[in-house]
Amino acid sequence: MVKIKKARWIIAFGVLALALGACGNSNATLTPPPTRGGTQTPWIIYVPVTTTPEPTLLPLLPTAEPKTTAIPTRAPTRATVVAKPTVVPTKPAAPVLSVAKPTGTPACSGSITRLDFPENGAPRTKGAAFEMRWTSSISGETDPNVGYKIELESRRGNKAVNSDAAYISHIKYFQEGKFVYDRNKVSNLAAGDDAVVTWKVTVVKVTGAFDDVQQTYSGNIVNCGSPSMPSQISLIGFGD
Repeated sequence: MVKIKKARWIIAFGVLALALGACGNSNATLTPPPTRGGTQTPWIIYVPVTTTPEPTLLPLLPTAEPKTTAIPTRAPTRATVVAKPTVVPTKPAAPVLSVAKPTGTPACSGSITRLDFPENGAPRTKGAAFEMRWTSSISGETDPNVGYKIELESRRGNKAVNSDAAYISHIKYFQEGKFVYDRNKVSNLAAGDDAVVTWKVTVVKVTGAFDDVQQTYSGNIVNCGSPSMPSQISLIGFGD
């Protein structure tokens, strides 16, 4: 575009110069024509004109890219408060007191010194009761809750036949000086035939009371010592 404008200005100045020249010649004195030969070449002024072809297509304007407006991040004006964990105060565990549980039966002591009657191996026939006597470490009419446990077991050879346990208070035993095991119970031990009965006695104490008639007790029971050495009674004639 700059070159075109320059060419146009040059042409304009050229035309203006020619016009001024013509006007000057009309007012001046006419000079006789030059005596030049016909072979002389006239002066020709060449004015170079440079034209630049215009583009057929308009140049594309640069596409404006949309600006991404950044959303400013708002800085927190307050400091973030971190919640402190709630600490629950722990109470010290209460000391565990070792409390002895009551057994329900007071402690006692006592033992059987020996079994006196019947003698070891003594026979008993059908229809007879057992009269038993023993010696213990307990003397006099003492605690009514103290008494004796009499354990009996019948066998034929190595085979167990029957068993039973009877109870009597020490006061009852001390007053009578013996313990009587009913003949019907003796028959149950025989169970219809001859047998051998092994018996032993243990000093015991109960929380309730002794039933000396039924030869039982109520409440809880505890052994006051170890059982006596066993003794035997032979049942004869029970198979007839």
